[in-house]
Amino acid sequence: MTRIIIFGDLHANLEGWHALQQAEPAPDAVFCLGDIVGYGPDPKRCLDGVRASATCAIGGRHDWAVGGSDITPDSDLLAESWRHGQSVLGAVDCRYLLDLPAEQTVSLAGGRFHLARLQPDNPAAETFSLITASTAQLQARFGCIEADVIFLGGAHVPAMRQVAGRLIVCPGSLGLPRYGVADPTFAAWEDGRLQIHHLHYHPDATIRKLALLPLDPENTAWLQTTLRTGDRF
Repeated sequence: MTRIIIFGDLHANLEGWHALQQAEPAPDAVFCLGDIVGYGPDPKRCLDGVRASATCAIGGRHDWAVGGSDITPDSDLLAESWRHGQSVLGAVDCRYLLDLPAEQTVSLAGGRFHLARLQPDNPAAETFSLITASTAQLQARFGCIEADVIFLGGAHVPAMRQVAGRLIVCPGSLGLPRYGVADPTFAAWEDGRLQIHHLHYHPDATIRKLALLPLDPENTAWLQTTLRTGDRF
């Protein structure tokens, strides 16, 4: 049997990363769907963990921005959290983030998997469209991709659809869930069977560490509330 763990949007949440490791201590492969950093208090330790564990990884705009790409933040929170990430990561770390591909196709254990992110990187609007879109709309958007399963990061809400014999899956967010529940989510593929799993963890340590970051108090409070409640955008 081959077990593949798929997660995205860790957002520098070390406690979320540890919860996944405890739940899945010895997978055969790990796919990371981007946004390893951004928002959270532990970009360095999360990046080190993902870099050491991931079989393959793609990037998101938080990764590329912290890595040094010329991406204009559209909020003070993004600007502040990206500056924090850059202040604690070294040149090699930033280069790794900057070099992460936007998408990747992987053949493993008899399956062909495509890793990508929803664009624009807007979790609420995009995931709800995955849930409610017609089969024709999904076929038009993803039908040209040659893969058995398409995994999509960027959506902080878990969702799964089957279109024309293939699965389109948003595993949700490991570090900043936004589906009305505070539990992180990830996906597991095992010999052709795929399931989205919910992790029960306590975000209190992450919430306390956020108070120590150089963020505007309102932005700190927003992130802390989101971790407690999983409120949607």
